[in-house]
Amino acid sequence: MTQETPVVPVTLDLREFRDVPRSTDACVSLWERLEPAVLTLDPQAGPRVRFDLGDEGEVGVWFLDPASAPRPLGATTRFAIRGVLEAPEIRHACTTCLTAHTTTYAPYKCPGCDEGRRMGRACEEHAVFLEGSLRASCLGHTPVCRCGARAKVWCGGPKCRTRTAWCETHLRRHPGDPTVAYCEDCYAERFPACEHEHCTGSGYIRCEHRTLSGMKPCGRRICTEHARRWQVYGSYNRGLALCTPHHLRLSSTPPEGLIDMILAGTVARSSRGRSATRRRVQLPRISIVRHILINTRRAVLDMEAIDLLFTALEQGLRGRTPRDTNLSTALDLLSRHRVSRREDVERFRKQHVEGRGHYDRLVQELRRGGRYELAEAVEFSDFRPRSGILFVRVPERLQGLFRGKGGSSVRQLEQRVGVKIQVERG
Repeated sequence: MTQETPVVPVTLDLREFRDVPRSTDACVSLWERLEPAVLTLDPQAGPRVRFDLGDEGEVGVWFLDPASAPRPLGATTRFAIRGVLEAPEIRHACTTCLTAHTTTYAPYKCPGCDEGRRMGRACEEHAVFLEGSLRASCLGHTPVCRCGARAKVWCGGPKCRTRTAWCETHLRRHPGDPTVAYCEDCYAERFPACEHEHCTGSGYIRCEHRTLSGMKPCGRRICTEHARRWQVYGSYNRGLALCTPHHLRLSSTPPEGLIDMILAGTVARSSRGRSATRRRVQLPRISIVRHILINTRRAVLDMEAIDLLFTALEQGLRGRTPRDTNLSTALDLLSRHRVSRREDVERFRKQHVEGRGHYDRLVQELRRGGRYELAEAVEFSDFRPRSGILFVRVPERLQGLFRGKGGSSVRQLEQRVGVKIQVERG
């Protein structure tokens, strides 16, 4: 049984060799030139040796495990090239430096230096960064503004999104952070001016006034100071935002027009909130609508009359063609609202009977106290059994007399009648 000849592992140092082999065959060919000289060496005498190949440069041979190499080396010795050391090469060279016949490492890409094969590069010295982005360019391809001047900032606004660069002349600085700038269009979108006359505030809120015949909202920009919230969804939900002109028109809008606006606003909010994670927007109950009409138009309608307004609106919508998404949403809201309307009408009828009893006692107390003018003028409006509040209507000229100084007269009446008494605004 013959003993296998050990393999001598070596590394070639080609850092000073000009024609570095790029293939296995070329590397083997170079080794065949070096092997006769390597066989004359004693690896333990010097693990690293260099061979001068004249104009081609020098080649170094490193014995990786000198102690295990046979002594002496012979024709039967087998070698294994475990590695090759090469001189460092700059693979990403600066395009600007190359034109000056120098080679500099360029870590940054320059889109303007695209040579058709790959993206151009820029070194630390020639890289240019504009505010608003870490995107680099070389000196020769620095972005320019639309006016032709050298740009200063990549606009990060909602329209540009750091895709367009602008010069200082066409920029507006952030009102709270001067290091952030936007172009005029993006600034106007992010910090819109309030459309109220002489107002310098930002109009973050858009007017939500719309009707079913024209679902496009008013959209006027208004600041928080000049925005008016029409509380149609109760005190715990955000009402419809209205600009001053549309808010002032509410008092002159007929009840059917107000209900049309409420439905249109609810349709718009329902369309925005269709995600399962958001609560579905509902039409306000007609008990709330009744007080909306009282507060807005000073119009006092009973539940049956309000229910008829919603019913007439639904019938009119069902006769409209063609159908669109907004119309389908409106009909769906009205269909689901129908159940609560029946409940409110029935509850109102029962409350009306109970409330009328309290109202009659109130009129008797006024007459017993000799306040005959008030007894003739006061009218029944509503009664809330849960809160025990009797709502009445009193002519504006007599409201002070009805309440008394500091509300003393009303408090006395409440003690005698047994319920709280509140004067309706209408």
